[in-house]
Amino acid sequence: MRRLRVPKLKPGTTNLPMKMKDDEYKKAQALGDDQWVPRVRSFHTRVVYGLCFIAAVCSIALWGFKCYRLDLNSLGEGTNSPPVFGPKKLTPEELREHLAEIDRGLKAFLNSSKPFTKFGPPVMNWDKTRADAIRRSTNSSNGVNPKPRIMLITSSHPKKCENKQGDQMLLKSIKNKMDYCRLHGIELYYNMDHIDEDMTSWWVKTFLTHMLMKQHPEIDWFWWMDSDAIFTDMTFELPLHKYEKYNMVMHGWDDAVYDKRSWLGLNAGVFLIRNCQWSMDFLHAWAPMSPKGKIRDGAGEFLTKALPDRGKGEADDQSGIVYLMITDRERWGSKIFLENSYYFQGYWRVLTDKFEEMMAKYKPGLYGDDRWPFVTHFCGCEFCCGSINPEYTRDQCLVHMERAINFADNQVIGRYGFRHKSLKTPEVSPKSNNHVQKNQTSNSMAAESKKA
Repeated sequence: MRRLRVPKLKPGTTNLPMKMKDDEYKKAQALGDDQWVPRVRSFHTRVVYGLCFIAAVCSIALWGFKCYRLDLNSLGEGTNSPPVFGPKKLTPEELREHLAEIDRGLKAFLNSSKPFTKFGPPVMNWDKTRADAIRRSTNSSNGVNPKPRIMLITSSHPKKCENKQGDQMLLKSIKNKMDYCRLHGIELYYNMDHIDEDMTSWWVKTFLTHMLMKQHPEIDWFWWMDSDAIFTDMTFELPLHKYEKYNMVMHGWDDAVYDKRSWLGLNAGVFLIRNCQWSMDFLHAWAPMSPKGKIRDGAGEFLTKALPDRGKGEADDQSGIVYLMITDRERWGSKIFLENSYYFQGYWRVLTDKFEEMMAKYKPGLYGDDRWPFVTHFCGCEFCCGSINPEYTRDQCLVHMERAINFADNQVIGRYGFRHKSLKTPEVSPKSNNHVQKNQTSNSMAAESKKA
């Protein structure tokens, strides 16, 4: 119990507590200056304590309510737990109706807007057109070259980068892609043109893919890669046999897309799409959300209603894909393969610090996963423009992309007897004889295993 020092009082003093009884008053008068007596709480003190108690109770109640809301927004982990969709639980039937209502609203909004004409009229009978073109071609997948033909597409802004080192990073990025395509017989299309005023930012990929698909019917697969995605395993090849029944491949997870309806359930920065009628139809369903301005803003409102973890903002390409997959899974989702057995694209922050460990323990061309990632994506770094993710600094992005570039480049210049002195520098030095001999032995063993 707290105590209060009470000085010796003079006769006639009146500044004692109002509620002090007469006997307590006399006792206080009789005590010396060094004596202690219990402190008597005033009415005002008790009011303050009461208000503090009420505030504490309210804080605890508010914290509990937030935890309850957070629990409702997460999907139950147990196999017997009922599904949770968004801010409240919905049965599968209620969810289908909820999404159908949103879909009807979006289609009505797009139909009431200016018709989407960027692609021209819808392409019909494309599979037959392709088959005829392939028969006429002597360098197609059905001709002298039995290997499926792939074209890699990437793009960067035609203007000078706002960040002074951005242009150098883009140059290193395209050099990395040129090396990979050269090693694997893949065609490359690099865009630096300002094609359309409306289809800017993320959405340029839809326009370029559709344009090249029509102009190159002999190509079997088109492979889009953002400019900030880097090949970090120069030997690894796409396992196309896995995707025979599918028309589009992206890095992602089925449960995150279909159960949680998360717009982060996949990443559209790298995707593989087959040249076929389904893909033409998919692009025509995906791209109408893209025109900048009123249409993109309005479509963004519908995407936010459909995807619980998506914030407000204009329609983006990634949310658009998730939206199409969950609103018509039979037509779109059934033909999209969400790859997660290897890094079709891996997040740079969990990979780049481990490159030295990877080189000491593993070899390229075998895994494609966290032991030696196939593609490392520097999403959020925005090397050219200035809008970097606030979670990390510009220097972090530049240093780690330099490491990734040199990590990949070692696999290229290693064929000529060189390697980088360290992953931090572009300076190279000759490999030691032991290392060259060991590398030649491993290459010969790999070639023999392929023949077997």
